[in-house]
Amino acid sequence: MSKPQTLLTLLFREFQEYRTSLCWTPLLLVVGLSTVLFIAVLMAEHISAVGEAVSQVFPSQGQGDSSVSVHVDRDADGKPVIEYRVQQSGAVPGDPAPAPPAIPAAQVDAAGSLNSLFNGLHQLFVMVFLLVCANYLLAALYTDRRDRSILFWKSMPVSDGQEVLAKYAVAMLAAPLLFIAASMLAQLVCMLLGMLLLWRMEIDPFVGLIDKLDFFGLFAGQLGNWLLMTLWLAPTYAWILLASAAARRSPFMWALAPVLILLFLEKILFGTARLATLLSRHIPHLGSAGDAGFYWQGSADLLPLLGGLLFAACALWAATFLRRYYFEL
Repeated sequence: MSKPQTLLTLLFREFQEYRTSLCWTPLLLVVGLSTVLFIAVLMAEHISAVGEAVSQVFPSQGQGDSSVSVHVDRDADGKPVIEYRVQQSGAVPGDPAPAPPAIPAAQVDAAGSLNSLFNGLHQLFVMVFLLVCANYLLAALYTDRRDRSILFWKSMPVSDGQEVLAKYAVAMLAAPLLFIAASMLAQLVCMLLGMLLLWRMEIDPFVGLIDKLDFFGLFAGQLGNWLLMTLWLAPTYAWILLASAAARRSPFMWALAPVLILLFLEKILFGTARLATLLSRHIPHLGSAGDAGFYWQGSADLLPLLGGLLFAACALWAATFLRRYYFEL
């Protein structure tokens, strides 16, 4: 069997063994989000009624102190009936109502973009992926040593380096592709259900949704963020895999404890936090547009990125070495 076929077989084995977290999790996210929005579509009649009432009351804003009460009910035919009352303090009966204040065009354009809404949906998939991937890597080289299944794989014509690379490729390539596809599918389903929702609310779906989306910018930005995030996370993934290969009991503590010790020693001995600043570029944190806090600042980021990739190569070599010679718990 050739090396590409061996790697594909090993990848298939990983997805068979971790199919719940790697395969079912993104699918369940898509189904769950689609179900929630579908329920919103079924309730569109009440939403439309409330929206109509609010749209009729909205011009009264800015006219001084006022109180608004809205009541939605059904008539004998089952259609929604709206009752609302506006009480304006300081208004003189018979005086014409002043026109609502004009909104600048730039403010309307900014408020009309829905890309941030779908990026927020995409961010949910990114967060779940990071948790799933970290949990997978922590168990990847530890679980088969604990249950002794490593002895079976050592009897197969598969090298330790191929096993380590296959597990690393799942986190770097295969799992991201699955979650990207699931995220885009969820966004497309939400777009279609959103158009149906607007149609039931008697709003033009193309004006209310499609015209306010930049499809190319949305999906191209998300794909670019995934690639950038994966490159920045390469040393983190390799370090977690190394901890999984070296751990005697808790891979999580083996991955976390050395980092905390180094940060503490640097603070005590030198009074600096340069290591924390360096590590923060390779650890997920709060960001925008589904990028998990990772960004690119040009040539200034080239050296930290290349240094992280070099560290990842060294960590993978160390994990392969431990896999080959120190596999007993």
